[in-house]
Parts: sequence; structure tokens; C-alpha cells
Amino acid sequence: MKFFIVAPPIRAEIVNADEWQDAARSIGLKSGQTEHGLVARFPTGGGIGLFCYEYALRIAPDKQRYFSIGRMLIGGAAVLYQFDAMGETVDFTETPPPVLFYTDAHQVEESIRVGAINRPMVAINNQILWKWPERTVDDSIISRMREHGTL
Repeated sequence: MKFFIVAPPIRAEIVNADEWQDAARSIGLKSGQTEHGLVARFPTGGGIGLFCYEYALRIAPDKQRYFSIGRMLIGGAAVLYQFDAMGETVDFTETPPPVLFYTDAHQVEESIRVGAINRPMVAINNQILWKWPERTVDDSIISRMREHGTL
């Protein structure tokens, strides 16, 4: 199956792998430590999704590499996959979305300031609980990051 992988600072390519987990391992992602995001939805009902490290944006900015797709900032590496109208993973046949790599967190902050990308945040009922690049204070997240060796 074809997947699109992105691994900063410069790698972005279509790869063949049996499952997304195999593609993920090739760029250092570990099963059970990922989160899912939606990159694009097609008029046909299918779309493009991604998997990346679940706490990638909470790693200290001086220890992380970043890239963006559209207005979405992503920390670390990611596997993008294509799915059909039924939600089944299919070969990545679309033209991959443009990827912009950042040299450092200052360049990311400048892109946010000029409105090129959105500031990542977590909010519930319009109450902001966290926003990039704030350090995490949630004990359960800190504990899991320590388990994963990313804190």
C-alpha cells in the first residue's frame, strides 16, 4: 500500500508499506503513541488523514522539528494515508499536499504571527486549556511523555 511520509527537516515522500504502522516505524513513530488528524476531505467522501506522535507539539520547542500542511502545524514525523468514502485505507494516489518545513520554533512563531498557519491549541467550550508553545502541566501527559522518553 502507498503512504506519504513526512520526517523533518527535509524528507517527504511516497513509500510502500503493508500497513500504516510499518510506514510509521520507518520514520520513528511507535504504535500506541500516535494520534490521528484529518488533512483533507474529498467531495467523493474520501480524504487524507494522518498519524503523528500524540505529544509532538508538547515537546520543548528547542528539541522538536516542525512542518505544516496548509494551516496545520505538525511536530515531528507523520504518516499521511488516503481513505475512501467508506473509511477504508487505500493507496495514496492523490498529489501529496504541499509541505513546508521550519528551521526552528522562531520561524513557526513568525508564520503564526503573519497568519500563515494556525496556533495549535486545546479548548473546551471556548476555554483554552493549552496552546503552543506552552509547556504541559497535565500530570498524566507528563507521565506518558516520560514513559515515551520525550520529556
